[in-house]
Amino acid sequence: MKLLPTALLLCASLMLVACAGSPRQANIDYDRSVNFSQYQRFAFYQAAPAEGEEAAKPAYDPLLEQHFKTAISREMTALGYTLDETAPQLLVNYLTNVENRQDVRSSPFSVNTGFGFFGRNSAFSVGFPLYGGVEKVDYKVGSVLIEVIDASANRVIWQGMLEGRLSNKAMQQPQQAINDTVNLIFQRYPTRLVSQ
Repeated sequence: MKLLPTALLLCASLMLVACAGSPRQANIDYDRSVNFSQYQRFAFYQAAPAEGEEAAKPAYDPLLEQHFKTAISREMTALGYTLDETAPQLLVNYLTNVENRQDVRSSPFSVNTGFGFFGRNSAFSVGFPLYGGVEKVDYKVGSVLIEVIDASANRVIWQGMLEGRLSNKAMQQPQQAINDTVNLIFQRYPTRLVSQ
């Protein structure tokens, strides 16, 4: 039963790109001394279990993992890399996180209007309360971090991160939200930036 909350948390974190109306850009960082065109093959990073420990079972939804790997593979292939699990030059890792946040908004005053019918009469009223209102808005913010690791040097050479407020639409269409998120992150990959 421990898997369910973790799976829901991962699911929510994957749905970042739900606000279609606002242009977004991923935050990236990379080693500018690396020639990214020297690499041809990639695979997905898998942490090796510690000595004497059994490999941990995933604490997330395998379908969401599949969506993520498909989206990342699509982007890496579009960049000219080939998926090769036997002799990769690059390893791709991804991490997700969800945080609960709360906005507290206050107003010095508010204006209320009303119009009503009472039998044959009608009335219009305007109210100005003397006190301000306080409104609390709870929401979730998810983030996705994708890292590209040089397999021989075992060091991160590129990372991209996107953070955003989670929406119901994204939670209802996780595959599309994952595709959009991964695509936005890879828009700022070094070889893509050079070709633009």
